[in-house]
Amino acid sequence: MDYNGILTLFDIDGTLVRGARCHYQAFVHAVNKYYGMKEDISGINYAGKTDPQILMEVLTMGQVPEETIKENFQDCLDYMTQYYIANVHRENVQALGGVNNLLKELKNEDVLMGLTTGNLEPIAYAKLGKAGLDGFFSFGGFGSDSAQRPCLVEKALERARKLHGYQGDQVFIIGDTPRDVEAARPFNIKTIAVATGRYSSHELERARADFVLENLKDRDGFLEILKG
Repeated sequence: MDYNGILTLFDIDGTLVRGARCHYQAFVHAVNKYYGMKEDISGINYAGKTDPQILMEVLTMGQVPEETIKENFQDCLDYMTQYYIANVHRENVQALGGVNNLLKELKNEDVLMGLTTGNLEPIAYAKLGKAGLDGFFSFGGFGSDSAQRPCLVEKALERARKLHGYQGDQVFIIGDTPRDVEAARPFNIKTIAVATGRYSSHELERARADFVLENLKDRDGFLEILKG
């Protein structure tokens, strides 16, 4: 059955949840196991980037030869997933303020909800499960689909059409970084940026987000944006 209503595509880290320290540890352990790197990688700005993109930056920064990177790259990503799944029970990842209530309201309003996240897909769903948000999202675009964020949007749209018969044109990307905003531009999709990550409202406005919110606590205000 076709669906012609509103489609929302949410980022995860900094938008829906916070506190995913184990994800960082998965990077550290995987890079050490496959590339012997033990350098502190906490100084990299991860915000809005995909897991493969971050891994490539870390390895390039560590001057790992290109052939060595290619040889072990997928195995390293797979190990990251395994490590995270095995240790997610230790996570203190939590839904950000207002998120749970907003998602419940969107579900009640028959708004179709998907994801556009740089997380590898199993990590994304494990993280949402730990935060109590695993019942809202059945599809999306993930870091396991591509290292490039615009490709995640494309994949999420493709899955919305294939899995839910989406035929509409009211699509919104919701994220907390300029990269979320930029990824929507090739598809002429409206963006709702939230200042719940490392970027301020002013920085998100400068990135030319269509709408900027301090957080996702105002359900009515959010719905007003969706319904125009």
